[in-house]
Amino acid sequence: MVVAEVGKAGRKARRGVLFSLPILVTMALLPCARAAAGESAGAAGGAADPRLAGYSFGYANPLYATIAGYLSIKEPELKDQKSIKLKVPSFKKKIQVKAILQPSDAPLVVVLLGVDGRTDSPFGKLWPSWLGDAGYHVLTFDSTFLSGFVDISGHGVTGNVRVEAECVRDIIAAFLDLPEVRGKVQKIGIVGMSYGGLEALVLGQLAAAGKLPFKVEALQSYSPPVNLQKTGELLDKWHREDRWQYTLVELADKLSGHKPVAPDNPVPFDDSIMRAGIAALFRLSLADVVLRNNEVYKLGLLPKGNEFDDQYVKQEYAKLWGYTEFMNDMAFPYWEKKADLHSLSDLTGPIELSRLVENQPPYTLAIIAEDDPFNMPEDMAAFRKTAPKQEVIFLPRGGHLGYANEPWTRALLLSLFKGAERQTSAAPAPKP
Repeated sequence: MVVAEVGKAGRKARRGVLFSLPILVTMALLPCARAAAGESAGAAGGAADPRLAGYSFGYANPLYATIAGYLSIKEPELKDQKSIKLKVPSFKKKIQVKAILQPSDAPLVVVLLGVDGRTDSPFGKLWPSWLGDAGYHVLTFDSTFLSGFVDISGHGVTGNVRVEAECVRDIIAAFLDLPEVRGKVQKIGIVGMSYGGLEALVLGQLAAAGKLPFKVEALQSYSPPVNLQKTGELLDKWHREDRWQYTLVELADKLSGHKPVAPDNPVPFDDSIMRAGIAALFRLSLADVVLRNNEVYKLGLLPKGNEFDDQYVKQEYAKLWGYTEFMNDMAFPYWEKKADLHSLSDLTGPIELSRLVENQPPYTLAIIAEDDPFNMPEDMAAFRKTAPKQEVIFLPRGGHLGYANEPWTRALLLSLFKGAERQTSAAPAPKP
């Protein structure tokens, strides 16, 4: 029944209308909606964090905050960004990266996108446009979670964040070795969002251990999932409980092209349809990941059809896989053999946020909204108690990267190299 519905609605609505929906999961995977953590910077209890000076976010519903924040981004103008086919020695094929190169020596900022992040999307262009205009060199590329990365890197089945971060390391090193870049980078900063935020923190640990072939001097991680495995499990729950209350056409009709209402207006959607839309979009992307990994690594985990419909059969069954099944039945069995793992927690445990913020260099900063709907409330509460205050800024509300286009965020991003005592007011940050 599931395959039949996806087969009928999916090929028309998915390729036609639904793909015009914003790719909300460029911001990483997707858990449980909660009420806002507070109305002001000090609402979480205790003294207000002075780094929150100037921070204001209007939307109280964290799901709508996430969606409205994304939809508020207009197509940014990217001056002088160019595409480069980069040869990375450890990769099977060249990878296309996007770069802004200043005419003179300047700091380099590497922007790591979320789970479904693409450099040609408005969200993928936003921060590079700010950084380029401020005088930085900028390097960015599509998410390492996307199916296309499997063909390029040959690193192994998708989902091993630590290994994918090592791939990012190799991309940066190869970029720095380009003739037009060599000797022109004053210092290096890394900025990651969501899934890319986890990768940034892995690179921070490698930097602190002296295991990078280049020196990093600044690192910011925005909205990294507190527990990626639980996020994926909750995404599967949304798909089971909310997704099938709507057809793909209904989701597209209601959500595509939506213009966000002002923060003081009622939210125009109920939580169920917002969860359904996000879950549907992620599953469409995940299906491609399942299919490509199965083919590239010859895993044989999808049923075969006949000589006429084999590819169609595999595609339809790939759509039935959730994140939990993907990690348990595809990612872990592969890495169990290749990396001598003993349980799924050996793969997912090291990237839990509470462990990633350990052993970071002093310049690392993580930014996370307490009402982020992609985190379980109990996980956020536990992390809040143990997180090192100097390394984490807790926003009272903002959803999952719903604050990405805010003046406060822009000022913080552009003050990347200012060190631990960053000025985060809404005033424009000085140029590097």
